Amino acid sequence: MNRLSKLGLMAALIAAAFVVQAEPRTLNDKVYSDAQAESGEALYETHCLACHDKKYFRPVLKRWEGQSLGIFYTVMITSMPESNPGALPLNEYADILAYILSLSRYPAGDEALSADQAAMNDITIANRK
Repeated sequence: MNRLSKLGLMAALIAAAFVVQAEPRTLNDKVYSDAQAESGEALYETHCLACHDKKYFRPVLKRWEGQSLGIFYTVMITSMPESNPGALPLNEYADILAYILSLSRYPAGDEALSADQAAMNDITIANRK
């Protein structure tokens, strides 16, 4: 193999290394913190529990499998609470969502779930492991 061929091969290998993308994040990747879920529990009891018992979301999340968490979050913030949709600050909706994930037995991690929809768009709803 001549020098030019070797350089071409090396360039192709380097380019291929940059094309490899990370695995998409799912709810199994510890996307919320325990502290956030605890904060969300009090908010859930105040704003959600009257209409949604604590077992409500497990089958709901199962039906949303494969969808973006950002879409779920958008539906949540634009339609809940039913009496005043969009009334809560975004960080409170994120805390409630973290609590919902804890109720659904998804694992918690060290970082809180971001209240930014774009960040949630990068997380896929998946069955629990």
